[in-house]
Formats: sequence, structure tokens, C-alpha cells
Amino acid sequence: MRRVLAIPMVFAGVLAGCDAVEESRRAIEESCIANGESVEICSCLARESAERLDPAVLDLMVMGAKGEPRQASERARALEPEQQSQLAIDVPVIMAECGMPRS
Repeated sequence: MRRVLAIPMVFAGVLAGCDAVEESRRAIEESCIANGESVEICSCLARESAERLDPAVLDLMVMGAKGEPRQASERARALEPEQQSQLAIDVPVIMAECGMPRS
């Protein structure tokens, strides 16, 4: 009986996580488009970021997309080394793969 009750709880937790990732993906995509990039580039950037980045790094991207660069910068300093590496290496790679021009 406990197993039957645990399965829906686990499933609900997974769905809540999916909602957060989808919300992050949408925030990145909308901000990117609002900044003048093409829908194709922004869709790629948002999708790949949501799929490939650690949730803490994804949160930083969302903070930047929402116009909170100072807060994002402060939180970036507190990241674990693996996450800092992902922010420094993987994010630019994703941007390049999606065709986002360098600033």
C-alpha cells in the first residue's frame, strides 16, 4: 500500500520540476526575442539551456534574462566549481551552437 501512495508523490515531484524547467525555458526565450534575436536562435538557446544546464546555472540565466545581472553575479560567485565551469564553458558553447552572435 505504501508503494502505491509513494508513486503518485514521486510523479508529482517530477511534474513540479518539469514546470520549473519549462518556466525557465520560456523566460529565456522571451527575453532573447525581446532583445532582438530571431525566434530560431532564441528557441534553440532556451531549449538547449533547459536540457543541458545544472538547475543552479539555469536559474542564473533566468535572472539575467529578467534583468537581474547584479543578483546573478553575486550568486555565480557562490556556485560549486563544477557549476562555475559550466557557466564559463557550457553556456558560451550553447550560445555558439544556437547561432547567437558574440557581443
